[in-house]
Amino acid sequence: MMKTVITRYTEPETIILDPFMGSGTTGVACAKTGRSFIGIELDPDYFDIACRRIQEAYAQPDMFIEPKAPAPKQDAFI
Repeated sequence: MMKTVITRYTEPETIILDPFMGSGTTGVACAKTGRSFIGIELDPDYFDIACRRIQEAYAQPDMFIEPKAPAPKQDAFI
């Protein structure tokens, strides 16, 4: 459900803020739809669960969403 809400009401370049992150459902939906995500959770147990779920979602990207290009990196000439 969150994936549908996020894709319908936000643009791909927006940052989604979830001040009550819980188990990370919104973060997972953001990972699957290519949105950036900021989550806030007071309970350390739920925070750990959410972090694990979001990391797993990024590890298994949606094959229909183009991955973002890596950020440009400037190396020294020396």
